Amino acid sequence: MNKKYVLFVSLSILVIASLAAGCAQAAPVQTVAPAGQTAEAPTKTVAPPAPNTAFPVTLQDALGRSVTLETAPQRIVVAGKASTLITDALHMFPEAVDRVISYGKGTQTGISFLSVVDPKINDKTGLENTVSAEQIAPLTPDLVIMKDYLKDSLGAPVEALGIKVVYLNLETPETFITDVMTIGQIFGDSKRAEEITSYYQQSVSSVTDPLKNLMPTDKPGVLLLQYTSKGGTVAFNVPPEQWLQTDLINLAGGTPAWLDASNPTGWTTVTLEQIASWKPDMIFIVDYSGKADQVVADLVEDPQWSEMDAVKNGMLYPFPSDFLSWDQPDPRWTLGLAWLAGKIHPAEFAALDIKAEVSQFYKTIYHLDENVINTQILPIVKVY
Repeated sequence: MNKKYVLFVSLSILVIASLAAGCAQAAPVQTVAPAGQTAEAPTKTVAPPAPNTAFPVTLQDALGRSVTLETAPQRIVVAGKASTLITDALHMFPEAVDRVISYGKGTQTGISFLSVVDPKINDKTGLENTVSAEQIAPLTPDLVIMKDYLKDSLGAPVEALGIKVVYLNLETPETFITDVMTIGQIFGDSKRAEEITSYYQQSVSSVTDPLKNLMPTDKPGVLLLQYTSKGGTVAFNVPPEQWLQTDLINLAGGTPAWLDASNPTGWTTVTLEQIASWKPDMIFIVDYSGKADQVVADLVEDPQWSEMDAVKNGMLYPFPSDFLSWDQPDPRWTLGLAWLAGKIHPAEFAALDIKAEVSQFYKTIYHLDENVINTQILPIVKVY
């Protein structure tokens, strides 16, 4: 069985147990006696609904730092690079609408998701990815949330101003679950954190369970490439072994073909010769501008690409997207996983209805109603 999946499930169970324990400690049932004693003639022993996290609370962020929140933060700023991914994660919790006061400017595809899930978006402050501590301070936040790799460049200057910072990672299924737990503590909503954790565990299980008996020879060689064209220069890049993109290929029953060339710190540009030398059975193209389908259409017509077996066999695919590409450390990664599994092992997932998966995802994770999903979500979904 996939070791990453075993770790994911174990961590999910631990998270749910921790949340349940936290709830129990926060509000004990008055008619239950302490250990070793007997309650005197209780007249009613019905427990109240599980309460949410009580404050003050001390949480551990993605860098292992202990951060104490005396009260529930009411003015949360999301700052720095990849802030869109964090904001999307925060909006899995209903409290985000009232407590998150900023958002990252710019979108990958030119379509704003926050305008769909946050009715107060026009009252909030848009921040550039290059925002500084001095630009954050006037917003008077009681908490700033950012990616963990920004600690030195942005986090430290913000903390120097006396503002609390929590770092999130989100880069693997395991750290995603841990970060969901952290967000639940920030919002004081452990119940919602447990619901989200359960959904992701079930989503991963629905993919890995049918594939648990695969032999290594049953797993095709898969290449995932990010396409960029900055300054008119076309480049193809592969992700680190430790990143979510690689995890998705493994969980979906593929064998990542590029690991000998990956850099642990970020995307690595590779040559056409390297791509051809790996002889992948399948190739998936990611384009964060939302035009992966156009890229694939061009590559199919390219004389050099058309010589590759994956292209000849019709195994060159654009990675799906809606507001964002589904391969990223964003809540949508579970959709990317389901879609990948259907492409890599179509026989095992013949009954997969990806549009139905999309609808269920947005109902469960963002509590959107069917009308919103049908009119504002499904029309922009690109699946292949």
